[in-house]
Amino acid sequence: MRWHLGGSVDNSGKVRVPAIPDGELVLSARSLMASGPEGTVFGPVDLDLYPGELCIVTGDEGSGKSAFLLTLSGRFRGATGDLTICGIDALARPYEAIQNTAVARLGNHVLPEDRLTVTESISERAYLDGISLAEAERRAAQMEEILGFRIERGAEIEQLDPVTRIVGATALVALRPARVIVVDDVDAAVPHADQVAMYQYLIKLAQFNGAAIVCTAINGDTVPKGVLRVRLASRRRSYVHAYTDHEPAEMTVVDTDPVISADPLLDTDTGTVIVTRTGEN
Repeated sequence: MRWHLGGSVDNSGKVRVPAIPDGELVLSARSLMASGPEGTVFGPVDLDLYPGELCIVTGDEGSGKSAFLLTLSGRFRGATGDLTICGIDALARPYEAIQNTAVARLGNHVLPEDRLTVTESISERAYLDGISLAEAERRAAQMEEILGFRIERGAEIEQLDPVTRIVGATALVALRPARVIVVDDVDAAVPHADQVAMYQYLIKLAQFNGAAIVCTAINGDTVPKGVLRVRLASRRRSYVHAYTDHEPAEMTVVDTDPVISADPLLDTDTGTVIVTRTGEN
């Protein structure tokens, strides 16, 4: 048995990932925060994520969204508080925790190579994750069936439409099953009219893989009903109260600078950010 990023791989090249019992968390954060030379980057945050859940993180530039994603994937050094991924203390045992996580896109640093075809991208991903090409193709076909469309294998990544590119990038890192998948700027290149469909596809991928998919987004007005939304505020200390049974939660914010915002999730009078599911009051 040998280990790769996101589960064990047996001698046949098939991935084995321990199942998460129904109702159990894939990720739990308490007082999670990160600081830098100029002060708080994000947090402190309390957050629980379950299998099959899509979580959208929004916030102004400088609110620490990318650092937050890296932390939730076990890849940000210097974070403090408590972070558990699949029962593993991710801050104390990061290399073990990241066996259960994947990064689909992060700025210009992590993303599929534009000039590779879909077939080449699947082959490369299989090699990097230590799984057989046959297993990777089998997983890809399963996800295409769930999504309801097939991605042309001979097409180069740069030739794909924006929704297919972001959904495909997420599916690529899910060839090796991961319990937490993070995607940065998920809506950056996706036309406004296509964003609802994109989110629905990501929900299907999360549910099929039993994973929590956490995305940062520029806009939050197209997030489908029932999806968990979190807003991080620039230069503010904040935390999300623990929530149970998927009930809406509150993020309490202590002001360090006045903020003017039209975002309905940010109450500038009370300094309270509501973390809720779209469509709920």
